[in-house]
Amino acid sequence: MKKYVCLIGIIALIITSIFSSCKKYEEDYGIMWKSPKGRLVGTWKVSQIDSDTTIKMSDYAMFGELQVIFEKDETGSMKFKDNGLGEMLANINWEEMMAEIENDSTYAEYAGEVNVAMGNMDFAAILSTETKFKWAFDDKKEYLKFDLYDQESGKYVHATDMKILSLCKSDCKLRYEDDSTRMDVSMRK
Repeated sequence: MKKYVCLIGIIALIITSIFSSCKKYEEDYGIMWKSPKGRLVGTWKVSQIDSDTTIKMSDYAMFGELQVIFEKDETGSMKFKDNGLGEMLANINWEEMMAEIENDSTYAEYAGEVNVAMGNMDFAAILSTETKFKWAFDDKKEYLKFDLYDQESGKYVHATDMKILSLCKSDCKLRYEDDSTRMDVSMRK
C-alpha cells in the first residue's frame, strides 16, 4: 500500500511540475483553469500605462478611474469614472485663467490662438462619455483586436491590435506596438 501512495505522490509531483511551467502569455503565472475569454470578460480598471513615461493611475485616483468593460458578446466600452473632476473643472474661472496666461510672456503666443468658451463646457459629461468597441481574439489568442464605434458612419472601424502579455484572473497587460511607439497598458479587476 505504501508503494502505491508513494507512486501516486511522485506522479502528482511530475504532473504538477509539467503543468506549472505551461503558460500562454509572456507574463502569466502558469496554467489557467478558465478560458482566455472567461478571464477577460468583466470590468477592468486601468492601473498603469507605460510608454515613454510611466503613468500610474493611482496617482490620479482622486479624480477618478479609467474603466474598460469587456462583455461576453465581444462588445465593450471604455469610460472615465469621474470622482468629481468634472465639477472641479466646471467651477474654474476660465476667463480669469486665460487672462493670466495671456499676460505671461511664455504663453502669450499660444494663448492668443485659443478661443474656446471653457466656462460653457460640461466637463462632467465629457469625462463620463463612453467609447464603445468590439473586441476579438486572433486565431492563436495572442492578440486582442479592437474595433471602435464611429458615430459619424454608425459603424465599427478597426482601430488596433494589442498583444496580450498577461491575462490572469485579476490582472491583464496588453501591448500596442508599431514602428515608432510602444505602449503597455496594465489593468486590474
